[in-house]
Amino acid sequence: MDADGRPVRILRVNYLHMLPHQPPMRLIEEVVDLVPGERALCRRVTRRTDFFFDGHFPGNPVVPAVVLIEMVAQAGGLAAGAGSTLRGEPLQLRVAAVGPFKFPAAVGCDETLDIDVRVAGSLGGMYKVEGDVRAGAQIVATGSITLAHAARHDANR
Repeated sequence: MDADGRPVRILRVNYLHMLPHQPPMRLIEEVVDLVPGERALCRRVTRRTDFFFDGHFPGNPVVPAVVLIEMVAQAGGLAAGAGSTLRGEPLQLRVAAVGPFKFPAAVGCDETLDIDVRVAGSLGGMYKVEGDVRAGAQIVATGSITLAHAARHDANR
């Protein structure tokens, strides 16, 4: 069951390969539930060795807000793009806008984070995603982002 008491099904398909991110920027560690084009529930366990704790803050590590937003973006990218990318190609979505976000509580190390997102709407190649990040029953981030299809970036330009 998730934090809201809904049944959760563990997927046997590894959807993580669809993300264009690689560690350490692939922040999602597990896709717990996915309905392509509609919603996703993803998970990550924070560890003292995570790169984003370096210097944020010594003696009292806190996950930066921008990292929580990126987790919503990655989970949202899976939800929005999985239906059209089951061919095995990485998703080519980028953050186009960050809507209002709230961070009602801080989160530190050794926490299991559940990233629960839904596709609230789409228009052309743009997707509005709303999501929550929870540590147990506590919401640590809630808000929305807009994702857009990204043009291929040529690193050799």
